[in-house]
Amino acid sequence: MVATPGVLIIDAQERSAAAACRTLRAAGYRVGAACSSRPAPGQWSLACSKRYKLSDPRLGGRRYAEEAAAIADSDGYFTVMPGADASLLAVSRNRDVFGEGVDLSLPPVKVVETCVNKVDLLEAAASVGLDVPETIVCDTVADVRAAAREIGFPLLLKPRSTVFQHDGKVREKASFLAPDAAALESRMSEFGFPCLLQRREDGFPMSFAGVFAGGRLLGAVWSRYRRVWPPSAGSVSFSESLDVPPALAEQIDGFLTAMGWQGIFELELIERGPESYGAIDFNPRLYGSLALAARAGVPLPAIWCDWLSGHQGEVRTARAGFHYRWEDAELRNMIAHLRGRHLLAATSVIRPRRRCAHAFFAWNDPGPLLARALELRMRYSAIRKGSDGTRMHRDRLVGS
Repeated sequence: MVATPGVLIIDAQERSAAAACRTLRAAGYRVGAACSSRPAPGQWSLACSKRYKLSDPRLGGRRYAEEAAAIADSDGYFTVMPGADASLLAVSRNRDVFGEGVDLSLPPVKVVETCVNKVDLLEAAASVGLDVPETIVCDTVADVRAAAREIGFPLLLKPRSTVFQHDGKVREKASFLAPDAAALESRMSEFGFPCLLQRREDGFPMSFAGVFAGGRLLGAVWSRYRRVWPPSAGSVSFSESLDVPPALAEQIDGFLTAMGWQGIFELELIERGPESYGAIDFNPRLYGSLALAARAGVPLPAIWCDWLSGHQGEVRTARAGFHYRWEDAELRNMIAHLRGRHLLAATSVIRPRRRCAHAFFAWNDPGPLLARALELRMRYSAIRKGSDGTRMHRDRLVGS
C-alpha cells in the first residue's frame, strides 16, 4: 500500500493557511499544519490531519528549522510550505537540517535573500520592462528627510526587507503610509537602515500569482484589488480575477527568471493605465489571497506539489469573474464607511457575491473562521489592557 504523500504547512496562523490546507486535501495530499502562535486558523480546518507547535522563527531561525525538520522526518512529510518571510528565511538558511526525504526545492540561499529584498525587486522588475514607482534608498535620517522633500507626501516608508535586523533583534514590518513629515519622523526609527521611501501612486493594486518551475509558469492568476485594508495602503480585502494578459505573463516570466525564483509566488503591482503596471512587492511563498486561485480553477499549492512529485499537468490559468473576500477586513471597511456616512459604499461591501472565495469561511469547514474570531478577540483584549506584545505579530498578520 502506497502512503498518501504529506505536506507540512509551517505558518498555520497566516491568512493563506486555511486555503492551502483545503486545496491540498482536495488534491489528495495529507496535510499537517504547524504554527508559532495560536489560535491558528489553518489548524482548525477539517482538511488538516495533524497539528504542531513551532517556536517563533524571528527568535531563532536555526531552532525553528530544526523543529520543522524533526516534524517532517518523524511524520513523513515530503515537502514544507512557508507562508511568511521569516519562516521562509529560517528554512532557507538552515536547509541542511532537513533530511533527504524532504524536497524543499528552494533556489540557492542567495537567491532567496534577493527575493525578499525590496531593492532587488525594483532592479529585477526594471530589467524586464516593468515600471516601478519612484523609490529612494536611504542610509541615514538625513537621507530620509531629503528623500521625503523630493518625493512629497503622502509617501510609503518600507524596510529593505520584510524581515530585517535592527537594534540586535529580528523585526518584521509591513509598509507604512506617512501622510506628513510628523508621521514619518515618528515611525522611521522602527524600520532601520537602509530603508526605502516610495511615491504613493493612485490606481488599482493588482496581483499576478502563480507557480514558476522548470523555467516556466505552470499556473497563473491575475486579479484586481477592489478594496484593501487599511484603505490608504493595506492588503487586499476584496478582489476579482481577470483574464491573464499574455504580454504581462511574458514579462512576469522574465522577472522570475531574473530573480531566480522557483515555486509559489505573488507579484503585487499598481495599475497606472491601460496595460501599464508598476511593480510594488514580491511574495515568494504562500500569500494572503491564495483562496482566490483555487476558486478560479488554479490550485497553486497542489500544482507545486504535483510538480515536486513528478506529475506535471497542463499549464493552468485562472478564469475571470471570481471573487475573494477577507472577512474581518471587509467588516472594518464597512464600519469605516458607516462612520463616514457613506451608506452606498457600506452596502457595496456587504453585498453577497457569486463565485466568491473567503480567506477563512467555508460552509463545509467553519473552523478557520471561528479561530480567526477568537484570535482577534484575544488580540484586541491584549491591546485594551495596554500590552504592546502583539504589535510585531499584528504587523505580520495584516500583510500578504
